[in-house]
Amino acid sequence: MRTEVVENRRVQRVCWCGSNEARSLGRFPRDATNGDAEFPLVQCEGCGVQAIFPQPNDAQLTAAYSHEYYGRPGKKFVGLVSSVIGWFQGSRARQVAKLAPQGGRILDVGCGRASFLAKMQRRGFAVEGTERSAEAAAQAPAEIPVHVGDLLDIVLPKESYDVITVWHVFEHVRQPSETIRKIRSLLRPGGRLIIAVPNAQSTQAKRYGLHWFHHDPPRHLFGFGPVSLKLLLTENGFDIEKISTYSLEQNPFGEIQSRLNARGVPRDRLYNQLKGITNDSWARRIGGLASMALWAVPAVVRSTLESSNSNGASLIVIARAGKHHAG
Repeated sequence: MRTEVVENRRVQRVCWCGSNEARSLGRFPRDATNGDAEFPLVQCEGCGVQAIFPQPNDAQLTAAYSHEYYGRPGKKFVGLVSSVIGWFQGSRARQVAKLAPQGGRILDVGCGRASFLAKMQRRGFAVEGTERSAEAAAQAPAEIPVHVGDLLDIVLPKESYDVITVWHVFEHVRQPSETIRKIRSLLRPGGRLIIAVPNAQSTQAKRYGLHWFHHDPPRHLFGFGPVSLKLLLTENGFDIEKISTYSLEQNPFGEIQSRLNARGVPRDRLYNQLKGITNDSWARRIGGLASMALWAVPAVVRSTLESSNSNGASLIVIARAGKHHAG
């Protein structure tokens, strides 16, 4: 028999911050994107991290990461969208290149097809990636080493990387605290972690609630805000250098897709259309593109204003590994 999850009800959940109490935020409704299951969302009363609790089981997550999730072979997104994503990845590469010594060693956790790593390699860096999906890893360039599996299960040399990047992957991991400790052990003293996640405490997240695009049930197991992520990092041996909530790549589209979700359109339909994995008619596809074009400028303006107040829908943190290991 299913237990009802009532909003604001107290829930017993042990968190890495030490709190053992959470508050219910509701339940994601059944739909095709989450395997026709319902998943409760809670928020820790200590650090404020949000979590799907209890977590989906392995079978549910395996179904959620079907081959369709990774898009079509060759490119994850269709047409011009793929080129735009490539430009954003180039921007990431330029950012990371400024933080690493020339020829330094880079590890990208959850590297997908390793497009970002390929750009770093062309800049003269030694690169490696990890990827939970063998299917995605197989599409990486042959000259880039990609380790398949959960980072916690992969044996890598300690204190050997100058920069570790985690681009919108950390919200997917089952054990965030253990993963941060593992990352800390892999970085050289003074090495940097660059981590980007959806900002669950953003104005956009609060505006759309359970309809927010970046909740992505059941794949996004955790929702971080500035407080919860900073606490997790500092308690595990990191010094925070920079925090930003601005992302032209993520925030405006999140606004558009969340608005469509809130209007009752099947969850994340536009996003799936851009990946080319729907069977929608041309009329529906054109309708989705028309909505994106109509709302693009207002979404950019709104997202920029929210980020100027540190309430943008993305959270990008640059942190330096301290001289001594945590714990």
